[in-house]
Amino acid sequence: MQVAPLPANEEERLNALKSYEILDTDFDKDYDDLCRMASLVCGCPITLISLIDQERQWFKAVVGLEVRETPRDIAFCSHAILQNQLFIVPDALNDPRFADNPLVTQEPQIRFYAGQPLITSDGYALGTLCAIDRVPRQLTEDQKEALRILAKQVTTNLELRLANQRWRQLNEEKDHLLTVVAHDLRSPFSGILGLLSLLAKDISQFSRSDLQTTLQSVSRSAHQVYHLVESLLEWALIKGGSISLTPETLNLEALAREASAPLEAAIQAKGQNLVFDLPPLTLVGDRRMLLAAVRNLLSNAIKFTPSGGRILVGGTQLATEVSLFVKDEGKGFPPTVLAELNHTSQRKLVSSHQGTNGERGSGLGLALVREYAVRHGGRLEVTNNPEGGSTVSLFLTNSD
Repeated sequence: MQVAPLPANEEERLNALKSYEILDTDFDKDYDDLCRMASLVCGCPITLISLIDQERQWFKAVVGLEVRETPRDIAFCSHAILQNQLFIVPDALNDPRFADNPLVTQEPQIRFYAGQPLITSDGYALGTLCAIDRVPRQLTEDQKEALRILAKQVTTNLELRLANQRWRQLNEEKDHLLTVVAHDLRSPFSGILGLLSLLAKDISQFSRSDLQTTLQSVSRSAHQVYHLVESLLEWALIKGGSISLTPETLNLEALAREASAPLEAAIQAKGQNLVFDLPPLTLVGDRRMLLAAVRNLLSNAIKFTPSGGRILVGGTQLATEVSLFVKDEGKGFPPTVLAELNHTSQRKLVSSHQGTNGERGSGLGLALVREYAVRHGGRLEVTNNPEGGSTVSLFLTNSD
């Protein structure tokens, strides 16, 4: 028996398959009807809508079998997804690739197989619509064309499913952001308006020291509003697909220090110690995006580090990547949030929690960092430190 080799784009293909969130779902009439139609058109007792997972082929729809999956290494469909056209085995017993395959020598005793790959608009073969018989045979040209048309409809259904999922996600994010705007903008604006109202009534009653304290509070509230509005605009640009990269060579430490400058007032207000410990490293990336990414990492660390705590900004050189990390002394992330942040296909907002001084967050910060990392071909990694707090690392391509 010949085991099919993995496709050249196997990792990306599996990620694409997982993004459809269809594996291990219930039977669906739309897919069942297409599978049944393939059986009637081809005159075959067995038809399947098969999706090729990492270790198995799983059936979204089945005619003529009682199982929902089989091991991938014996699957005819594992061979079919390597093609960009209909894959036909007229007689498996006379084909050295399949003659001793347990699906041939045992139930369901496959002799004939025809599988049309389910190829997405991005070019990933997720599986097949296949017709199987227990006797050798051929398909007519009309039957072949019908199988191709039905397979295209299966792919269209999958694409519509994914589009609907993304639409629901966008609506959920919109509702979340509206809640954020309603609450998180009201609070700092109320503080600003209240303080300015006191000053407007009789500024002479305030000493120079009182004025300085009041204006510092106004400044902090204004920066909070500005940062939130900036994050909302960045998120809108990303989701609208209207943001592009302008790559240039950047010094890692200079980038981190520049990103920290607008946050000095917040650091001072909590009496925190910001430490830079970065080797002389460079990377290639979009300056504006990466400044925003590092600023969001720092803002998150400030939020969760207690007053008087230490925040460390570091970096390491890996084989083909540069890592910039921010380590805080907070409580760390809850397990569920940690799992969401480290999920490779997770591209939505995650839950936000209050900071050590009651600071609220929108959940946008780390979501933006992750989007920026992905657009640079990099990744985001979040870990909880054994001694407490967390480390958030941004991995990007080295300029060398």
